[in-house]
Amino acid sequence: MTNHDLDRRSRPSLPSHPGSSRQYVGGQARVPRQTVYHGPTGTRSRGGNLRGGRGGRSRGGRPIQTRPLSFQGGRGGGRGVDRRLIILGALALVLVVLLVVGVSSCVRGCSASEPAQGEVNEVDARVAAGVSEDLTKRLAERLNQNEQFATIAANASQYKDEGLLELALRVPDAVGFVASYPTLDKTAQPYGEAVTQGTVPQLWCWDARWGAVDYAEGPLALTGSGPTALSMVYMGLTGKTDQSPADIAAAVTEAELTGGDAHMDGSYLEDHAGDLGLSCKVYASNADNIPAVLDSGIYILAEAKADTLTESAHWIVIVGENGDGSVDVYDPTSPDVSARPWAPGTIASACDNLYALTLGSSGDAE
Repeated sequence: MTNHDLDRRSRPSLPSHPGSSRQYVGGQARVPRQTVYHGPTGTRSRGGNLRGGRGGRSRGGRPIQTRPLSFQGGRGGGRGVDRRLIILGALALVLVVLLVVGVSSCVRGCSASEPAQGEVNEVDARVAAGVSEDLTKRLAERLNQNEQFATIAANASQYKDEGLLELALRVPDAVGFVASYPTLDKTAQPYGEAVTQGTVPQLWCWDARWGAVDYAEGPLALTGSGPTALSMVYMGLTGKTDQSPADIAAAVTEAELTGGDAHMDGSYLEDHAGDLGLSCKVYASNADNIPAVLDSGIYILAEAKADTLTESAHWIVIVGENGDGSVDVYDPTSPDVSARPWAPGTIASACDNLYALTLGSSGDAE
């Protein structure tokens, strides 16, 4: 049998392949429409028109080219998904780093302001954490003296002003006040004792009845030598107890005269002594003026400079002269200074002015 192509030239018939219904023409198989395809994965129906590429028919009798199958959606296969995963992972890592830095900064900030719970003082575990090494060592030396020092050391971090710890170390009589300070009510209590006109009572700044009251940006126990000294003189001259150190501290604060190294400006005595029923005269401080000014019914307030009688500037009261020419001093910050007589020249050299206080005409005792 002879087949004819388009140019009507005869060609010999080609034999069919065994087991196949296809016939090969010109060395290539013609695939009839709606035929069945026998492939390696089974039998499936093939559509009517074969297209090579998008929407185009196969041309020139070329064989259909196969492409590798991709099971990942989107253009470019799985490459886009991988890229998104990498970006999300990088963002997550940045967030984690920022979170760690933030938490670390908070921890450092909190630990700088106060000791962390459970933190131990490395110098001496009996002293609260957060206390300086020098102060820790000084407190540790006193721990075996009494229970109150042990209480102070264990609660040392609760004292906002380390001056209170210094007070306990410097003045044994103040240890009880310092130990109880964290639990004290910060309001003043009345003096509550009898006084005799003409006799100056000895008062201390750290007395629990007023020592915890705020004055001049600190506890009166540390800053209140002026009001305490003036309260002593007031009680001695009037025989009254209605003006405690806390009462006078409030008046000095209201007058805005809490300045100076000793936390009470001398002008308060000049300008406001009359408010207490007293009168005040000011003299230069020298060895001759002290005994000359002292007389019956006259007491002298003086501001002692730092590193003279004590390390800090503070107010004292010169209460009288002794037979040997020495003078007695009541120092509201130091039992040691108050316990001994002093040469007038020593006291005079420690001060700049002498404030002589007497009972005013309107301040007679009732």
